[in-house]
Amino acid sequence: MEFISNVYPEDGHHVVQCNIRDITARKRAEAAARETSDQLKVLVAESQRRDSEMQLLNRMHDLIHTCTTQEEAYKVVALMAGELFSGQAGCLAVLHAWDQYLETVAHWGDEAPVEPVFSLEDCWALRRGQLHQVTDPQAGLQCRHFVRQLQTGSLCVPLTMQGETLGGLCIIGAYSLKDEHAIGQQQLAVTVGEVIKMSLSNLKLREKLREQAIRDPLTGLFNRRFLEETMSRDVYRAQRRNSPLCVVMLDLDDFKRFNDTFGHDAGDALLRELGQVLREKLRKSDISCRYGGDEFVLVLPDSSLADTQKRVEEICVLVKEMQVRHGGPLLGTMTVSAGIAQAGVHGSNPGELLRAADKALYVAKAAGRDRVAVYQAKES
Repeated sequence: MEFISNVYPEDGHHVVQCNIRDITARKRAEAAARETSDQLKVLVAESQRRDSEMQLLNRMHDLIHTCTTQEEAYKVVALMAGELFSGQAGCLAVLHAWDQYLETVAHWGDEAPVEPVFSLEDCWALRRGQLHQVTDPQAGLQCRHFVRQLQTGSLCVPLTMQGETLGGLCIIGAYSLKDEHAIGQQQLAVTVGEVIKMSLSNLKLREKLREQAIRDPLTGLFNRRFLEETMSRDVYRAQRRNSPLCVVMLDLDDFKRFNDTFGHDAGDALLRELGQVLREKLRKSDISCRYGGDEFVLVLPDSSLADTQKRVEEICVLVKEMQVRHGGPLLGTMTVSAGIAQAGVHGSNPGELLRAADKALYVAKAAGRDRVAVYQAKES
């Protein structure tokens, strides 16, 4: 009710005028309007939050799509998840299929207390193939991959595609299931997991196709195509840094006779074994290619002529120690010959260096095989 009174003089007296009005309906309307306004503010804020999340999700997808390696993609995940789950710690773990163990590859927020390596059995979400949330860390089933007892909730999301486990997403600091914001965070975590697994799966496929295009299927070494794509870059980089770079042409001695004696399958076994020796002996920065048939090319950056000669001579010793079997007994001792050329000394571009190394190889062959020769100008 609303009460309004007025006092005014009339004929020497004071007159009081009172008005009483029922304003219940108006108050109700005002309260309803305030409630509607508050609801609209919540809806607008929620809409803005979702728009922001969608923009971040799209950006994450686009960035991962342009990554060329999984390591680059992991950095993107850490960056974008830190924005999406602001104030919460978390990590991404990926499965190494060959040993059924997961490795944590990306972190955000305060460093998540998760083991750097753990098994599938350590995570309830991965065991069950569905989201696992702990709202009460004292009473819930905490995953064993946490290095200590958590003081807050946690959320684990399995990343699976077509029945294959790719990894898992872990977020620490989840709220109660009764909290609407926490439910939104849960839905966001699932969506982020979908984006990550789709993007990483596509990147993995691209890497696999790329590897197939640049690898020799028999030896596992790079192929001639890869050498032609990268050698110019490596030579230019060495020239710019004024650092040594050597090119080695390496060839199996009497490989045709070996094939004629033991057969082509035995020859393939020999090439595979040589490929293994080269992979184990060379550094990550070195490039080893099967150039064709039984001929191989090594590109050794930051390796002087003397160091290269020593390293190649060690490879020659390892080749003689190879024990190659195919269908029974050992197939005998094999040797290799090699020619070396140095960038800036024996050539300034890939073509010149390969020709110089090939001429040095010819000299090593002519001198009796099973040896290493360095290119000399007089050989031309």
